[in-house]
Amino acid sequence: MDPIRAAASTPPVSTAPITPIRPVGETVRDEAPASRVLDPAVTVAVSPESTEAKPSEPDRRAYIRDAESQSLVFRVTDPQTGDVVMQIPDEVILKARAYAREAAPFLGERVAKTA
Repeated sequence: MDPIRAAASTPPVSTAPITPIRPVGETVRDEAPASRVLDPAVTVAVSPESTEAKPSEPDRRAYIRDAESQSLVFRVTDPQTGDVVMQIPDEVILKARAYAREAAPFLGERVAKTA
């Protein structure tokens, strides 16, 4: 085995002079851009007819414990239909956690290693 030797020290940059592509002092502007009138960035309608009706019942929000993955889940449901509007963590992550929990060996359990 070869002994460890020091790496050759080389400068990190080139020592050759750098020639600019365009000379620095020769920036020429043809003429100033013509001024133009811009439309307003935002328009706001503040009339009573333009307001949206708020839902009669707010969404139901709750923390629940998922039985399979044994994880705490934040869930927002629609009160009229009962559909889940948003859930954190996602259903896919909960299934992956449950699978990982079932696949992991128990504490104290030995796994036989065979070749």
